[in-house]
Amino acid sequence: MAEVLALAVFSAGAPVVVVGGDALGAAVRWVHVSDSADVARLLEGGELLLSTGSGWPDDPALLAGFVTQLARVGAAGIVLELGSHYRYVPAVLADAARSAGLALVALHREVKFVTITEAVHRRIIADQTTALEARDAVRTLFTGLALRGAPAEFIVEQVGLALAAPVVLETVAHEVVVAHVGGAIETQTLRGWGRRSRPAAAAPDHEGRAIVAVEARGIRWGWLVALPGTPHPAGREAVLEQAATALALGRLADPGGEEWSRLGRRRVVDALVEAGSRAAGRRRPAW
Repeated sequence: MAEVLALAVFSAGAPVVVVGGDALGAAVRWVHVSDSADVARLLEGGELLLSTGSGWPDDPALLAGFVTQLARVGAAGIVLELGSHYRYVPAVLADAARSAGLALVALHREVKFVTITEAVHRRIIADQTTALEARDAVRTLFTGLALRGAPAEFIVEQVGLALAAPVVLETVAHEVVVAHVGGAIETQTLRGWGRRSRPAAAAPDHEGRAIVAVEARGIRWGWLVALPGTPHPAGREAVLEQAATALALGRLADPGGEEWSRLGRRRVVDALVEAGSRAAGRRRPAW
């Protein structure tokens, strides 16, 4: 909603956000223009309703119920043009939208709804096209890696670079196989990983993580976990899913799991060597 309202086409209507806050984070899937009091039955979720309110109920209780119905079907928000029917936003409308967590915006000048509709739909379609192109690029990348038999370490690195976030490949027992932490300090990122990872696997949004299973033919070998990072146009989970498929194909070619075991052992040794180096650096000279 916030991005939609930032479009230049809205400025002509002198918009005022009556109910905003978290409600402005709602995803807008489409725009629907209607003055009908029964419009909720025509919506499927994610629609931004543009209206003059001319057909809305006059009874305050029914008007509040109208807003509740819109929220129930998952409408993204309401844009009410003042002037032709309402001279101001009714308090009951604002209160109902606030209670329902539904964005409400008032336009103080008349605008062509078709102009707003075209602008918003153009933006939505452009975003969808960008996402499709990004997903195709990600699919091409990881399919190519899988066909070339790229090692798990390299695949995980590519995921980390794509998502600009730390990425961890772990076993089903939540033991780290290999990790790409970018600029992060690995020991801090992976400290207590097994304990922290268990609740995350049950609730993928734990600490803002994205998690996808690495599995094929009914066998699950582990999880691919991305820690919080910047959004990706293809979607963070879509990137992980393509990478997990490449990792699963590699694991099918290595039924004994020798590569994963080798990577896990090497990570442990590297951590011990690093810890020893830090301890040696802290020792004070004898003289």
